[in-house]
Amino acid sequence: MELRHLRYFVAVAEALHFGQAAARLRIAQPSLSHQIRQLEAEVQTTLLNRTKRHVELTEAGRLFLQESREILARADRAALIARRAARGEAGRLRVGVGFCMDQAAITAAVTAFHLRHGSIRVDVQTVAVPLQIAALRDDRLDVGFVRAPMSDPALETQIVASEPLVAALPARHRLLGKKKIALAGLANDAFLIVPRDAVPVFHDAVLRACREAGFVPHVLHEADQLPMLLGMVAAGHGVALGRLPLLRDALASGELVAPFKRSADPARAYYVILSKHSGGRPEVADFVAWLREEAKKEPR
Repeated sequence: MELRHLRYFVAVAEALHFGQAAARLRIAQPSLSHQIRQLEAEVQTTLLNRTKRHVELTEAGRLFLQESREILARADRAALIARRAARGEAGRLRVGVGFCMDQAAITAAVTAFHLRHGSIRVDVQTVAVPLQIAALRDDRLDVGFVRAPMSDPALETQIVASEPLVAALPARHRLLGKKKIALAGLANDAFLIVPRDAVPVFHDAVLRACREAGFVPHVLHEADQLPMLLGMVAAGHGVALGRLPLLRDALASGELVAPFKRSADPARAYYVILSKHSGGRPEVADFVAWLREEAKKEPR
């Protein structure tokens, strides 16, 4: 049995039509029929029931299809690893990081990983979430670090940590003297948020938190960079929600003159690691493990 036999069988099984499968494979239909008969003779069972007008899988064929797909996927993966090794990429780990993510956690994970795998180069790049997903699916990235919610059947999703959202308020805001504020108390304020096309998950998290607090926020302006967003808050254009460490850093650097208060509502931001299912690369699993530990260590 050869891989080409499996590829021919999968093509017919998916199309349930010999002519369409032959066109897809760019071979003659009689040759394809002959190859399938050879395969059935080798496995000693009928995989396809066919008439002049109809093709269907037998029960044996249905099970054989599942196994054939797995074998072909592993063969394709082996070929990809060989090509990457030939290009000098075998010792390389490619990590995508979403906008406004924990840079400290990423740096700590890279440092810890390097101590254990000194021969493997780690390339970190900031990539928007939709582009990360596409790159992970196409094997142009090995690991992604984004915010929840996130779901993709081709990717393994692991929630690693969470932290509360806090409010950044302008200097003369009516709630500044409060020890804690409820998110619902900002229902009548103008909101400043990140645009959805730049940071879709965090954008949606802010809107979802407001909805859960009982209101739809009036969005006055958008800004895709935190310093710009907080500068607009400081100028009195509205309020913003963000994660605690980033806002604390902004206050310490003097970029924002207004204090912020922790919301009394259970609004939280969740961190997610994305990777391929059963990638077969132990260094990927090892880096994910380090990233999980470092994300949990970040002050919340």
